[in-house]
Order: sequence, then C-alpha cells, then structure tokens
Amino acid sequence: MFSKYSLETLMKWIFMSLAVSMVALTLGARLHQSYVAKKSSAEEFGMELMAISEQRKYALGKEIVMGQLGPFWRESLPYEEPQIIIKNGDESLAFTLDPKSIVISLVEDERYLILVGLLGMIAAVELAVLISYVLTRPLRRLAWGCRQIAKGSHVTIRHNSLSPYEFHELTDSFNDMARQLERWKEVQRQVSRMDRLAALGEMLSGLSHEIRNPLASIRIQLDLLRMEIESIPDADKSSPENDISEAKEYISILDHEIDRLNGVVSQLLSFVRPKQPIMAKVYLDNVLPWCVSILKPQAEKQGIELVTMKLDSGVAVLADNEMLQHIIMNLSLNAIQAMASQEPGREKRVLIETGYSEAENRGKHMGLIRVSDNGPGIPSEIQHRIFDPFFTTKQDGTGLGLSIVQRTVDGIGGTLSMGTSSEGTTFNIFIPLAENDPFDADLCQKEASPDEHMGS
Repeated sequence: MFSKYSLETLMKWIFMSLAVSMVALTLGARLHQSYVAKKSSAEEFGMELMAISEQRKYALGKEIVMGQLGPFWRESLPYEEPQIIIKNGDESLAFTLDPKSIVISLVEDERYLILVGLLGMIAAVELAVLISYVLTRPLRRLAWGCRQIAKGSHVTIRHNSLSPYEFHELTDSFNDMARQLERWKEVQRQVSRMDRLAALGEMLSGLSHEIRNPLASIRIQLDLLRMEIESIPDADKSSPENDISEAKEYISILDHEIDRLNGVVSQLLSFVRPKQPIMAKVYLDNVLPWCVSILKPQAEKQGIELVTMKLDSGVAVLADNEMLQHIIMNLSLNAIQAMASQEPGREKRVLIETGYSEAENRGKHMGLIRVSDNGPGIPSEIQHRIFDPFFTTKQDGTGLGLSIVQRTVDGIGGTLSMGTSSEGTTFNIFIPLAENDPFDADLCQKEASPDEHMGS
C-alpha cells in the first residue's frame, strides 16, 4: 500500500525536526551553562558564609543572614536535608538552594538570548520548509511530466537553477526520453499510415478494375444506342410517334454520369498508382500564366478574385511541370469551393505566389509556391485529418484531393505545410531548386511576412 504521506511532507518534517533540534540544543546548552554557573557561584558563596559564621560569636537577624546569602537560597523545610548550616549565635540556620529562583534570574538575564533563539527556531523552520520544497519540486515536475506523457502529450521540463546537479541530470534524461518517445510515436504513425495506405491501395486497385469494366460496357452500349438513333431517317424522327428528343436527353445524362464515375475511378487510380514524375528544370514564372488561364474563369464564376504574385523572378526548380499544375489546381479549387458558401458581402480572394523560400528547408534554400485564401479557415478539430484519404466535409467530395497533393509533393522531393486561422488558409509547397539556379540569398527580396509558415 502507498503511504498517506508525500515525500515533501516527510522531508519537511525531517528538516523541521533537525532545525528545531539544533536550535533547541544550542539554546539549551547556553542556558544550562548559565544555570550551572549561577548555581556554582551561589554554592561557593554559601560555603564561604558558612565558614565565616563558624568564627562569629554574635547573632544576626534571620533576614540579614538571608540577605547575605542572596536570592538563590531559602530556608530548608523540616523534611529537607539542608545544603549549608550557618551558626547564628546559639542557634543554627539551615538553608537550601532554590532552583526556581535561579531559573527566574536566568530568564531575566538571558531574555534577549532566548528571544533570539526563538526567532532562530522560526527561521530554521521556514528554511526547512524551503529546502524541502526546493528538493521535492523537481520530483513533482517529473511526476507531472510522466502523467502528461501517459495522456499522450509531449512535454519538455526546464531546469531549475536551485536544484542539485543530480536533478539536472534526471531532467535531461527525462527530456531525452520524451523526445525519443515522440519520435517513436511519429514512426509508429508513419508505419501505421503506410500499412493503411498499402491495404487501401490494394483494395482500390481491384475495385477500380471491377468498376471500369462495367463502365466500358455501358459506354459501348450507349454509343451503339446513339448510333441506332442517328440511323433513324429524318422523316421518321419528325413524326410524333418517333420523338427521340427525350431519348437523346437521357443518353446525355448517362454520358455525363459515366464521365463522372470515370473521373472518380481515375482519381482513385492516381492515388493508388501515382504517375512517375518526369523531373526537369521548371521556371515558376511560367506557372502563373497557366493559373490565370485555367483557374480565373472558375473563380470569377463564384465571385472570387484570383490574384497571382511573383515574389522573385527566374526561380528554377527541379520538378514535373504537369504535376506542379495539378497541385496548384487542386489547392486553388479547394480554396474556391471553401469560399463559395461565404456571405456575399465579404471580399473573397485566392492568392497564388511563387518565389524563393525565405528560410532554409531541410538545410537548404528551396523554391516556393504558396496558395492562400481569406476564407473561414479549417476547424481545429479536423486539421490533423485533412490529408487522410477519403476524409472530406463536402457532400459530393471523394476526400482524395489533399491526399493526392501531399503524395505528389513527396514524389517530386518537396514538402507541404499548412497554416490556417479564422482569416484564411495558406498552403506552402517547397520544391528543390534546379542546378545553376541564380539564387543569391543576399539579393533576394521578400515581401512575405514571417508568420505564414515560410520555413515550416
């Protein structure tokens, strides 16, 4: 069973007991020394007075004899054995030392010492409490850190300058353990994700094959039906009995739905078996005109302004041009769809920027493509899931867009970061620079603010 006393309480009582004992021992030794000195002095004086009384032939009053002895002597009681006997003429007077009078005199003489001792005792108690707190606080912090790690949180404990060296070593060991656990958890997440993706890819590959075969048959039958309708003579087409306008409309609807299913299957296949990138030198300056020509009509249709900005000129990256266009299109369409449902009065804007990364990424400078919007942002409770396959908040979405984007960015050797708030969302794509790129860190002029995850 666990003790009901904490280590801090135990140490506090130990240090308090030691402190009180030391102060009490010091003060007691001093008072005892003074008591012995007073008692010895009184005894010596009493012995001298007793020797003098042996030679004296006349009698004195009892009050005078007691005045000569001093305040530490009193007349012996009948049942007490006297310590000195003084002859006073024809009679003998018996006296005994009075310890109470000695103590009263001692307290009176040593009152300042006693006061200092009491104050010292109080200070010693406070010091004991402080020492126990200083020694146990690192242990409490380590216990708190262990509880946080048990809950799944990552914590780092700072050093306390008042703690002993051994606690510093213990804190360093704990922080190193926490970092190793965090890295291990990340490895486990990656392995788990790879296992899920592998199983998902195998399932989707077979599923896509099984879906495409019936779709191909349906497409062939629709084409045959369309040819059959077209082969009807014009004279027969115009007769009310052979009105084929509705049939053509149905065939058009079926064509559209088959194309949509084919698009979904193609997206599934692109996620399962991504295309091998054809790496070449790509100038980011050439990406922006393509963005305007492809994305601007769709943005304007939703009342959204599409803005492109060249942060730096002549940025050459090593990538697949078609994949870069696919990445930008996916992120931009996501931004357009996110802002389509916003209130009409609010300004809507999608911004696409290209240039150099302001900070080093993976230990080197890289090219940057940034897609940002001023939409509502991504809720915090789903931010960690937006790159998961098939996770979507759209009714007609597949949930593969951002997963494919992340896989594509990884495939060309880049990295993807995301920052979001209630004022909008920003995606940064960092791509390795091509050889002989004219980048000069001293001449690069940045217009981006540092809080937009430039170096994440």
